[in-house]
Amino acid sequence: VLVIAGLAFGVYKFANYREEGSVSGFLTDVRDQKFDKAYSNWDLEGGHYTMKDFMEDWGTDGYYGKSITTAKVSDSNSSGISVIVYVKLKGFKAPIALLVNKETLKVSFSPNSKYVRTKREG
Repeated sequence: VLVIAGLAFGVYKFANYREEGSVSGFLTDVRDQKFDKAYSNWDLEGGHYTMKDFMEDWGTDGYYGKSITTAKVSDSNSSGISVIVYVKLKGFKAPIALLVNKETLKVSFSPNSKYVRTKREG
């Protein structure tokens, strides 16, 4: 029973390891102000998310960028061909949901979240 429980925990913990790693790398690039590299890991399919938009969200003074020093992957769950990775940020009541394509490991905002969307506090 302990072995089965251990295996089940291992599968749960590491099932989305690559996708969580992709988000962690993205957050590190943003934290280190390597914005061009971070933007290159953003899923630009559809072409409507410009570098200007990216900087308004993730730049040093951006909506999420202001809290990037505290960013931490908290959870993830599979969603078809993608994985939703949840990131905790200081000043936000709920984690933000980022979508990672399993094949390309490109990151984007997730249209779905298991948390209620909230605005930044303060």
